[in-house]
Amino acid sequence: MKQNAPIATDEDRFRSLFENNPELILYQNQDSIILDANPAFLRLIEEPKEKVVNRLYSDFLPPEVHPLFKEKLKEAFTGKIVRFDMFASQGGSAPRHWDIVKVPVMEDERVVGVHMVARDITEKMQTQAKIFEQNQDLQQFTYIVSHNLRGPLSNALGLVDLLCTEEPESPEFEGTRTFLHTSLHQLDQVLKDMNTILSIRDKEGLANSESVPLAEVVKQVVQNLQQVIEECDGTVRVDIPDGFQVQANRAYLYSIFFNLLSNAIKFRAAQRPLQIDLTATDKDRQGKLIIFADNGLGIDLEQAGTDMFKLYKRFHPQLPGRGLGLYLVKTHVESMGGSIKVNSQPNEGTSFLILLS
Repeated sequence: MKQNAPIATDEDRFRSLFENNPELILYQNQDSIILDANPAFLRLIEEPKEKVVNRLYSDFLPPEVHPLFKEKLKEAFTGKIVRFDMFASQGGSAPRHWDIVKVPVMEDERVVGVHMVARDITEKMQTQAKIFEQNQDLQQFTYIVSHNLRGPLSNALGLVDLLCTEEPESPEFEGTRTFLHTSLHQLDQVLKDMNTILSIRDKEGLANSESVPLAEVVKQVVQNLQQVIEECDGTVRVDIPDGFQVQANRAYLYSIFFNLLSNAIKFRAAQRPLQIDLTATDKDRQGKLIIFADNGLGIDLEQAGTDMFKLYKRFHPQLPGRGLGLYLVKTHVESMGGSIKVNSQPNEGTSFLILLS
């Protein structure tokens, strides 16, 4: 006859939950000494249980969060369930975002210990931060586009009214018509910029990624701008190892280097020939580092601040431009999972450091 399986007790069920839970669970006394720790916590700090039990929990935390944990543990020993967030390392782990709950353990109407449960919410926090950044960026985009549409549109409306008061054959009529044409052209350009930016946003994260020979893309960009480079007596030196490839969208790569090279030509220094150096190196696990450097006018980074890659921001107003190129460069780089930084000194030149996989 088949025997019935033994009935699990409440203690067995709790122990199973304690041992198998992916969240970190500790049992502490009032002095913050660890009386028990589940396997998830031990795996995170990479220590055996015998080296963890009977030690202060603060031994596994960075000093800056010690006061927070002391305060929350004291509050839990009043009988309250305490919940809070923390960003910190534990043991030798990398810093993570944690959602922490401290649950008092009661015996004879007094608190005899506290269970601490810590859930890793790093991905959630990163997603929320990205959504917040996107919303901020969208608000800025909406404001800037509205502002840039309002100017030429108001001018156009005013000029249309003025045309109605002028004789068709008069010099004033022709001058007004010319101004109207300019305003409408500006309006059209803003709408084209909007379409470009929104089309990129729609495709963000969906760009086809492939292994792209970087030298081929750079060569194509240089060839397409060769006439302008020669006219300004410029030189482009490219140092890319044979077979060097990046995981990217080819069209985005072309746009990145076309905009960087176009800007370098536009914002070159009058007192010296333009010199551009493009190098690429493999940083192993960090990714592929591409450096685009020129000896042009440079940018005052302190003055530029956080506006460096923002839409319609310009740093050399004496020269023509729309302030769209660097915005597109950063958008393309980040849509491919990369990052971009800039080093620059006024009248010395600018270097863009692009990291791709």
